[in-house]
Amino acid sequence: MSLTISLTPEQVEQRLTKLGIPCRFTSEERNRYNTIPVVNRDGHLRFPTPADNTALTLRNIKSIVGTDPSRQPCFFDHPWYLDEQFMAVSCPSGWHNIGMDVIPGSINQPFNYADRLSMEHAELPTAIEVVLMLFLHYVGSGEQLMLRKHTWCLDVASLGRHVTVGAFGRNGVFISSHPPGFASRGLGICPIVRDTNDDWLKNPQS
Repeated sequence: MSLTISLTPEQVEQRLTKLGIPCRFTSEERNRYNTIPVVNRDGHLRFPTPADNTALTLRNIKSIVGTDPSRQPCFFDHPWYLDEQFMAVSCPSGWHNIGMDVIPGSINQPFNYADRLSMEHAELPTAIEVVLMLFLHYVGSGEQLMLRKHTWCLDVASLGRHVTVGAFGRNGVFISSHPPGFASRGLGICPIVRDTNDDWLKNPQS
């Protein structure tokens, strides 16, 4: 996917409202995030999130959208992650600039492939950022990204396993976890890009 999509605060609010997820930007944040930072990467979705981000956790979003495959978007229901700490982590406020597909070279690579991302001013996304990217795009377009792909995420689950998110198909989005040496032909990385020359991306609340 070569197109880069940038969402305004109003679009983020509207799309999350359609899902029943509370999201409200202040007037100051609306002015701030209507100035979209320039990040020269194709195939990314840029979206802001507000400082009032308590509703933007995986646990809360799952409780709202549910697990019914006939009502998309939804989560694939699996008991392993219900009590995991990462489910309660709020999406950081500010700009998020995340790839909508995995980097081709990262497919079938273990977790430590992420060490190479720093050369591109990029890093691993968190699981909540990936889910928000998938759901925001789906509400706006009806397209389910990453049908057969998963991305490594920054989050660490119990037993030292690393969280992966993807396979967003008819059963909803899958949340899994694997040991760091695991590799799969469907597993890669959707990077979060940081532009070191852009103050909005480095410090979105300044």
